[in-house]
Amino acid sequence: MTFFKSALMAGVIAAIPAVSMAETTTLEIASWKGNAAEPAGLPALIETFEKANPSIKVKLTYASHNDFDTAIVPRLAGSNSPDVIMADIPLMNRLAKAGVIVPLDTAGWIGKVNPTLRAAITGKKDVYLFPLEVIGIGNFVNLDLLQKAGIAKPPQTIDELVSACKALSAAGIQPMLMAQGFPSAVFAMAQGLQANEAPAADYGSGKVSFAKSKAFNDAFATLHTLETAGCFKGREQAAVDPWSTGLQEFKAGHFAMMPQGAWNISAFSKVKGLNYVFTPLPAAKAPGVSFDLFGFGWALPKNAQHAQAAKTWIDFFKKEENLKVLLTEEAAGSPFAGQASGTPALAEAYEKGRDGGLIWYPVGVGAWSGGLETAIFNSMAGFLNDTSASPKTVLSKWDEAAED
Repeated sequence: MTFFKSALMAGVIAAIPAVSMAETTTLEIASWKGNAAEPAGLPALIETFEKANPSIKVKLTYASHNDFDTAIVPRLAGSNSPDVIMADIPLMNRLAKAGVIVPLDTAGWIGKVNPTLRAAITGKKDVYLFPLEVIGIGNFVNLDLLQKAGIAKPPQTIDELVSACKALSAAGIQPMLMAQGFPSAVFAMAQGLQANEAPAADYGSGKVSFAKSKAFNDAFATLHTLETAGCFKGREQAAVDPWSTGLQEFKAGHFAMMPQGAWNISAFSKVKGLNYVFTPLPAAKAPGVSFDLFGFGWALPKNAQHAQAAKTWIDFFKKEENLKVLLTEEAAGSPFAGQASGTPALAEAYEKGRDGGLIWYPVGVGAWSGGLETAIFNSMAGFLNDTSASPKTVLSKWDEAAED
């Protein structure tokens, strides 16, 4: 009898791990964040999530943003779909139209989202994306170089920028890194949009012509004014790679200012002796332009194998303390009103600039297409080679891309 009881107990104990394993759900998250180069706080957040939900094991599948369409998107229509995917608004729109992601439960959070962003993440009637971050595009400013030139504070307006460039040049300091592609493009875009001549979406749809727009012609005239004032040498900047050489040059302290994205803050802050701030882009009116880019959010694939666990994952990010981990790592702002930002003190001017200076980066909210963005970036080298040329040639290329 004793032997029988012992054997029975041993059998029960032996069965416990098998039952436990059977109840464990492996939740696959597909993301272009979370690797060593761009962790976005996800490794720590996964650990916290698993402790709070011991029956769920997270499998993070990383694919770069450029590779997402080939590595992840084709899986959504099949039986091996991830359970949750990272998406931006252009991707969300394509996937919602294809019917491979499902609407989200918006109770308790959708009303807290900025109205412009809320409209962008909403389809005809449903919301397909839980937003995670809003990240700034602004002006990186080396304070030590400004001080050497006798400049008391970063410029907010174009007039202040012209004066600063002249003072920096006189002190033997290179004023601005206005590289081809992203930096010069976002600077020109911000100038044109701040004039508020027409809604951004009207330019993006082709309803309003860039080439016929006074605001955008003036934006390119501003670039010519800045080159004339010695802010940069256009022909040199036309050959600068904004994602490698440009970043290295600013980190090395070779230039006083550079238009770029706040996602560089983490790397720049690791450079010993680099004393800098992140401010709005100088523009016609103070405080300049805080050019906000909606970064990404979570979407739920229709063919997810573990839909309930996927919803638990999204619910986890509805808690401010969890989202704050991601935002702090990314130096980003929250999409939700009243929630703490993850931007550091050195970006205080940018944060304040949102009051009266906020403009949404139009590609990020679906007002301009990715094709238009590419055309804009590709057009800037040609203009920088001769900023005295009529901008209509460049702007006509933008119009062609908007009409495609």
